[in-house]
Amino acid sequence: MVISLFLIGIICLALLTIYLSSKFTKHAEQITPPVGEFIEIDGINIHYVKKGTGPHLIMFHGAGGHLKDFTFDLVDRFAKDYTVIAFDRPGHGYTSLPNKKGATLADQSELLRKAAHELGVKNAYLLGYSFGGALSLHIATHTPEFVRGLILVSAVSMPTPYPIHINYRVMAKPIIGPILMAIATSFYRHTYFRDSYETIFAPQGSPKGYLDHVGVNISVRFKNFVENSRQLNILLPQVLAQSKFYPNLKMPIELIHGTTDVSVPASEHADKFIKVVPHANLVTVKGMGHGTHQLATQQIEAAVKAVADAA
Repeated sequence: MVISLFLIGIICLALLTIYLSSKFTKHAEQITPPVGEFIEIDGINIHYVKKGTGPHLIMFHGAGGHLKDFTFDLVDRFAKDYTVIAFDRPGHGYTSLPNKKGATLADQSELLRKAAHELGVKNAYLLGYSFGGALSLHIATHTPEFVRGLILVSAVSMPTPYPIHINYRVMAKPIIGPILMAIATSFYRHTYFRDSYETIFAPQGSPKGYLDHVGVNISVRFKNFVENSRQLNILLPQVLAQSKFYPNLKMPIELIHGTTDVSVPASEHADKFIKVVPHANLVTVKGMGHGTHQLATQQIEAAVKAVADAA
């Protein structure tokens, strides 16, 4: 009798979790709907924004982000002089989850380059933020003819063997990851996820209106968060492999990095990268954390101009 009641309780809890996590996802998508268009590549529906005229400038967001990171400011800022394209990476925003869990840099590179070609892009400047920097470097090392120049913003560029946060390690686990994330989105308050997202900008704060614009809950829908965790868990060996090709990079490269970034420390990434690629130019932003993609817009603007002038 006790065992039967226990099983009934577990089943009821599971059904409640499924209902609440589904409700969380639907509400997140209602308040933060797609803002761009879609293109299907190899069975993956890719969400993108394209705006402006001129040379192509493609933007890749970071881990757990999506293209609205760029529509808050940077897309409009550069659309006056460039044809700007911002993609949702596979498993993020409104781009479909990849067929195999944990899309590699090679998977993402192939998909997004194919999408760019379909949109009429023969070559482009690449602006990569955080994880998007690692993706930009993969494209540059494997298909350099596609890349006119690189702007790496707080980028994951070097194979630094420090452990990722335990949350991501746990959420990347089969079965247990999806279950725990479904529970989290079922029972945690919205303010918890909002406050967690805000820590990206420490020691500064996010720009006024940014968190409302970006739609924090889109990034923590349980299937998307699990995929993001899986991508992070397999990132290190991929960066190690591609770093061997960094000395071959010839295109102009500008790096922007905050000196107090604890998510992707400058000392472990940008500082080491410029020793391997001495023609790259590093601009450090004193006292700034990982929120450079929103707070260092003047430095980003100058970096794009410097790369374009050099190219």
